[in-house]
Amino acid sequence: MNYKTENNVPYTQIRKKTKRFSIRNKILLVCSCLVFLSCFFVGSASVLLAQRMLANEVNAHFINHAATIAKVLNARLNVLIQFLDGIGQMPQIRDRNISFPEKMLLLREERDAYNQKTKRKKSQALQNDVVLQKLWIVDAAGYFHSYDGSLSDMRKREWYTKAIPGTIYVSSPYISITTQEMVITISLPVYDGEQKIIGVIAMDVEDTALSNEVKDILVGNKGYCYVVDSDGTIIAHKDIEKVSEKMNIFALAESDNSFASAASFIKQAIQSETPTVDVYKKENILQIASSARMHTGWTIVVTAPYSEFMGVLGNMKRTLFFITAGIIATALLAIILMMKAIMHSIQQVVTTLQNISRGDGDLTVSLPLIGNDEMTDLSQYFNETIKKIRDSVDAVNKNTITLKEVGVKLSTNMTETASAVNQINSNINGVKQQTLTQAVSVAETAATVEEIVRTIKQLNGSIESQATSVAESSSSVEQMVSNIASITQILEKANIAIKELASATADGKDTIVTSNHVMQQIANESGGLLEASSIIQHIASQTNLLAMNAAIEAAHAGDSGKGFAVVADEIRKLAEESSTQGKNITTTLKTLSGEIETLSISSQTVKDKFNAIFELSGQVKDTSNRLMEAMQEQKQSGIEVLSAIKEINNVTVQVKNGSAEMLTGGESVALEMQKLDELTRLITDSMDEMASGAIQINNAVQEVNEITQKNKESIEKLANEVKKFKV
Repeated sequence: MNYKTENNVPYTQIRKKTKRFSIRNKILLVCSCLVFLSCFFVGSASVLLAQRMLANEVNAHFINHAATIAKVLNARLNVLIQFLDGIGQMPQIRDRNISFPEKMLLLREERDAYNQKTKRKKSQALQNDVVLQKLWIVDAAGYFHSYDGSLSDMRKREWYTKAIPGTIYVSSPYISITTQEMVITISLPVYDGEQKIIGVIAMDVEDTALSNEVKDILVGNKGYCYVVDSDGTIIAHKDIEKVSEKMNIFALAESDNSFASAASFIKQAIQSETPTVDVYKKENILQIASSARMHTGWTIVVTAPYSEFMGVLGNMKRTLFFITAGIIATALLAIILMMKAIMHSIQQVVTTLQNISRGDGDLTVSLPLIGNDEMTDLSQYFNETIKKIRDSVDAVNKNTITLKEVGVKLSTNMTETASAVNQINSNINGVKQQTLTQAVSVAETAATVEEIVRTIKQLNGSIESQATSVAESSSSVEQMVSNIASITQILEKANIAIKELASATADGKDTIVTSNHVMQQIANESGGLLEASSIIQHIASQTNLLAMNAAIEAAHAGDSGKGFAVVADEIRKLAEESSTQGKNITTTLKTLSGEIETLSISSQTVKDKFNAIFELSGQVKDTSNRLMEAMQEQKQSGIEVLSAIKEINNVTVQVKNGSAEMLTGGESVALEMQKLDELTRLITDSMDEMASGAIQINNAVQEVNEITQKNKESIEKLANEVKKFKV
């Protein structure tokens, strides 16, 4: 028996073209995928969980490490600050009666003693103390007193300005002007017995001291720590050259993109008030780093290669890989053995069915019932199914002969019925074609009449629009003529105003000319006043000289000349006052002369402007005259246009009346054509229904005839197929 698909293609052909994929392989593939996915997800979850736990542990370790280093460095700085504060608390330093040079000598002794103690500790490898470069004090006014009593102004130094308000100041490393070495300056205020600030005490310590503190700090095998200030500049590092060069991470990132990630972390660390930890790339190497803030505002950064701490994950991944591979191999072996046992029973069923379908069709076969599982149920129900099929095939074989005789008779009768129905269908189609021809003619006539009516309506609408437009145009032209008359009156008034403006401008021009002439005369006469003032000053000078000579002669005359001396003194005073007033008059006249000159220039400018205004007013007057003439012509043209539009309006009314009569007649004709068209459509629809019914009957008869023929063939095929089975 050859089964077919929905597309009538034998199923055996499809199986030959399709690659065989057995159930065993399918189950093996599905189980393998499930085992693999289970192991993969369990392993991935384990790796992720371990990675997260390790990352949390490393992050906590780094944060604690950074915080501990910050505490150590803060403690080291506090020792220096406490030492400096102890020096500032000495009675000799707080005593106002002791001079600052004497205090400087005392500070030098303290510095030398401290450095000697530091050298002794270093030689004994007891402690890594710093060396004091300088130790000094300045007064409250900001002046440094040297040993010889000379003063130096320190008021603009940052260590002074930060400490004098009463705070402790610690500077970032910088190059000392005197020693040319990298130092850190620490300063704090000095108080007297009344707790009043009397100065600032400060000291310079080696910058290498801070770098020495961090260079011995190791994080793992390759990790280290360094210190940056608030600007991102390295101030302590195991590589002292980076401190000397004032390497700035932010500036380095701008020129080298490989430091951009590190600069981003440093920026975040500087802005954070609490210890932070993050992962970044430095020179394309993944780094893990933490940071902590010192009380000076500096930031401790602890960094190490990320792989050094997270490398243990690689070993864990390899171990999980081998364990997973072993689990998968064991599971696959168990699945293969189990599938071999299951497929043996299925193969027996396949062999039996293959013998039935492609062999002698023996329906008397049965499968052995072994065990008590699903395969046993399959064998039992297979045997029962084969028995039912055997009984059914036997019954079909007996009824096939009767069906074959009935099919032959039915086929003969349906052939005759189909011929009669075809003749009826042909006659109905002929009548339907004639009806369609009539319907098309009526429809075309109705459409033509409707087009005529539509055209008349459009013409009537256009005529109405034209009548409306002509009426509106007539109103607009009347309004325009009225507006032209109003504009003409306005222009006449404007023309009169322009003439008055021209006359006033001419008068103003004459007045300005006269004023300008008067100003020139005033300016010329002011020069004469200046000459008169000079003469007055000269007379005062000569009078003063004469008074001096009279005083000299009176002195020569002795007592007899005292009266003459008094007169000479009064004359001298009068001459001096005259000279003073003459100078004042000269100054006033010069000022007045300058203002008169300015006024004269302004008067000339006004004169020029009035000349320009006079010329422009003449141009405006000419333009107004031409505009008056144009408006008179426009007024006459508007009257003529208004008369023509009134004539057009009368003709339009007559055309409108004729168009209305044509529209009424056309609508009557169109109404009658619509009635005729509806009647024709009823006839056509009836013929369509008759033709459709005849076609359906014909199709039904043809289908029944075809079914009868197929039924006859099927009965014959069924009889042949039933003969293939052995029952």
